[in-house]
Formats: sequence, C-alpha cells, structure tokens
Amino acid sequence: MKNILLPTDFSENAWNAVEYALQLLKDETCKFYIIHSFDQPDSRSYMGVTSAMAKESIYNAQVEYSKQGLRDVLDKIKSTYSNTNHTFKCVSIYKTFPEAIKKMVADFNIDCIVMGTKGAGAIKEITVGSNTAGLIGMVNCPIIAIPKHTQFKRIKEIGISTDYDIEFTTKGLQPLMDLAKANESLISVFHIMDRVKKLTSQQEDKAQILKTVLKDHATSYFTLTDIGVITGVRAFVQSRNLDLLCVIAQEQDFLKRILNQSYSKTISSKSNVPLLILNVKNF
Repeated sequence: MKNILLPTDFSENAWNAVEYALQLLKDETCKFYIIHSFDQPDSRSYMGVTSAMAKESIYNAQVEYSKQGLRDVLDKIKSTYSNTNHTFKCVSIYKTFPEAIKKMVADFNIDCIVMGTKGAGAIKEITVGSNTAGLIGMVNCPIIAIPKHTQFKRIKEIGISTDYDIEFTTKGLQPLMDLAKANESLISVFHIMDRVKKLTSQQEDKAQILKTVLKDHATSYFTLTDIGVITGVRAFVQSRNLDLLCVIAQEQDFLKRILNQSYSKTISSKSNVPLLILNVKNF
C-alpha cells in the first residue's frame, strides 16, 4: 500500500490537487493522509491580546475550523469518488507547515506528497516562494506540485531534465518509472548545453547508466544546443506538450538554476505542467 500525503488549506487549489491525486492513483492501493496544519500567530496579530484565556480561545477556534474543514473535504471525496482501493485519514496538526509535513512523512512513512500551487505553473510558483519550495530538499519523498486549474489527464509523456552530473540509480528514479509504467508514458530525457558543446567523459558514463536504468521503458533522448537553460526548459515543456516534468533536487544543480526570478518572469502563463520533484539523497 502506498501512503500519500495531501496537504490542504481548504482552497480551490488544494482541492484540485486532491482530485488530481485520486485520479492519478485510481488503480493503486493507497492510504491518503489529508493534513491541515495551523500555527497560532503572535499576539500582535490580535491587537495586543496576550492573555492566556484569549490565546486558548483563539487556539480552540483554530482547532474547530481545522477539524470541520477536514470533515468537509472527506465528505466531498466520498460524495464525488468511490474507489475501494483508497482509504483516508484526516490529521489536524498544530505546527508550522514545514514542521507538520516533516512529522507526517516520518510518522506515517509517506511515499509521496501531492499538493497544489497558486501560480500559473508549478515551476513559476516555486520561484516565488510557495510552501512547495520550502519542502525541496527537506523531505526525502517525492513531491508532485499541481498548478492551479490543472485537470488530470493520462500522462502520455514525462520530461526529465538532467545535466548528467549525478549517479542515477533504480531506487532514485523509481517514482518516475512507476508513474511511467502505470500510465504507459514515454519518458523524454533532455539535456541542455548552454555553455559547452560536448559531454565530459564522466557525463557520458552517467548518461549510459541512465539508459541502463530506463532500459525497460519507452524512452527518447534529446540534446538542446545554443540555448540557455531557462529558455530551453520552457521551450521543451511547451513544444513537447509535456504532461509531467521531472526534476532532481540537489544543491547548485539544474533545479536551482531554473528556479530563479528570471525564469519566473519569462515562463508562459499557459505552462501548467505538473512538476515531479525527486530528492537526490535517494539516489
């Protein structure tokens, strides 16, 4: 059984991510953990209210709001989707969002986090400082970021960007391969040469390892030349009409290079591809 974490703030974006996850994993046996976290603001938010009684009252109101919201989400799921493969647990937790996610991942052996974003696209939202961005590198499990208004459709093609600078392993790429197998997806690997014109011997070795890991999957390989990383990613996503973009999070890597302010200014508002983020620590 897969354990899937679905954070919610009861917004339309969060519900959209819930629906995406339920449809993406409709044929999988899953336990979904629907979590709402809340953290009591400091007294300045309440015009100087500092008494213990006032704080307790505020806390109790937050608890009730959280629990009622989770009940509403669960009722909506049950009235909209009927799937014997899926079970649900709602968790209301009094912690900051990052702390709550870390605790849930550790306590319930979470396999994947699926969450909504508020920007025009998953990549753009991360660049402007979403909750998703704060989780990159903090949790070991994969994160699937679902852009606003993105409706689920069968994942026909998954793009994975790489600079061939990491040691690819079956374990590290398993989430990608599982999704590709379940959806009979084409995996399109693309490398952007923005500064140099040929791979080093070390990069060539790692490219061969990647081909070995992905040998049982339908895979295409692309090299983009004479184009910057930022423009190249955008062009590849849009020209291939990708259904999912996979990136690998590590320090000072490809992901860091594309998740910057200039990229957020140039990416098309129509680029609403979901983003699968893998943690390099799992490779």
